[in-house]
Amino acid sequence: MSDRGDDSSATPAPQGAPTGPLPGPRPPVSGWPQPQQSQSPQYGGPAAPGQAPGQGTSRPTEAFAHQTRAFAPPTNGYTPAANAFPAGAPASAPPASAPPYGSGYALPGTQPPGSAGPGTQNPGIQGPAYPGSGFPGSGGPTSAIPSGPFGAGPFGAGPPGGGLPPGAGDRRPRPFGLIGLVLAIILLLVVIVQGVFLVKTSGDLDDAQAAQNKAETASAKDREDVSNLTKRIQALEERTEGTLNSTAVAKKVLPSVFSVRAGQATGTAFAFGTDPDGGTLLITNYHVVDSLVSSGGKNATITRNSESYPVTIDRTDKNRDLAVLRTKAKFTPLKPSEDEVEPGDPVIVVGAPLGLTDTVTTGVVSAIRNDVEGLATRVIQFDAAINPGNSGGPVINAEGEVVGIAQAKIIAEGADGLGLAIPIGEACKGLITC
Repeated sequence: MSDRGDDSSATPAPQGAPTGPLPGPRPPVSGWPQPQQSQSPQYGGPAAPGQAPGQGTSRPTEAFAHQTRAFAPPTNGYTPAANAFPAGAPASAPPASAPPYGSGYALPGTQPPGSAGPGTQNPGIQGPAYPGSGFPGSGGPTSAIPSGPFGAGPFGAGPPGGGLPPGAGDRRPRPFGLIGLVLAIILLLVVIVQGVFLVKTSGDLDDAQAAQNKAETASAKDREDVSNLTKRIQALEERTEGTLNSTAVAKKVLPSVFSVRAGQATGTAFAFGTDPDGGTLLITNYHVVDSLVSSGGKNATITRNSESYPVTIDRTDKNRDLAVLRTKAKFTPLKPSEDEVEPGDPVIVVGAPLGLTDTVTTGVVSAIRNDVEGLATRVIQFDAAINPGNSGGPVINAEGEVVGIAQAKIIAEGADGLGLAIPIGEACKGLITC
């Protein structure tokens, strides 16, 4: 017989002889009890009616040969108890209830040995009796494994009493492990994002600090530049202090200077104070109003830009050659200088020589004198040109303040530029409030 068990030329086994194991790997069967072979014609028993002796159908070993070669009997780690086998049986022997490996059971529709009739299942085996249901480790015929197409599985279901093999354990999925992994990934991402954010924030702070330092440096430089510029301006003012801007000064004082007519005499007057009754007080020389006052008159006229305003002689000081006029019209009074002039200071003289209003001449202070014959006060000598009609006009410094009152000039053959003015301080000594 070939290892497939399908050689039809082989001599059938003698009736009643035990069928041996097929070639190939198989569990040892030495010492296993050999059950009585079925007398069914399908297993090589006596010939059926009409058949010659010894021509009974051979048992179907081909299917068993293919199946048994493909597997080794699983043990699933099962170690039989000491009294699980008959005395003298090897430890690897299957339970006594299992048939010899490879002997098989009757196929569906046949009568296995000791059964009540055809198709009866082998006692103690659940489901149809098919090959392989009694392998060691299958749990024996009492294994409660649901029946399938081939009974209780191809190789049994494990150790006696059913259940999973020892050590198999609970292999259900663990959801908490997956959740932990997801949380770990999320935490890692958060740490990465925070790290990037901190790096960016640190860079922004560094940039802001650098910008602030740059701004502070620029601000300090600007302050230094401003300070230097201020110093330069101050130095320039010191160098230009006293420098006369005759145009600006003339524009400032001209609206307060008038031509005055008192009887037949003419001269100049300028606004210097405010009348308590709401008008304006003006100053001129006494010698301009002397003829009017001597005749008992007190009314005179001031003119500017072809407009005339009536005035009255309020008070006079003949010794200091000063007179105060009053008008109801309102004009801006000029301010007196608090500092006395010195030789070399620039000045301008505004007046109406020969009736020519708004005449401006410039010069410098030549000297301060106390020795001029015929004058009771000290006088300011200046070189600005003056003529008849300038008497009583203001002498203005570079700041536009009144420093004196034009009074006279020294006339001599070949002499020029010898003008004289009464210091403004003399007018403030009881004659007018400065």
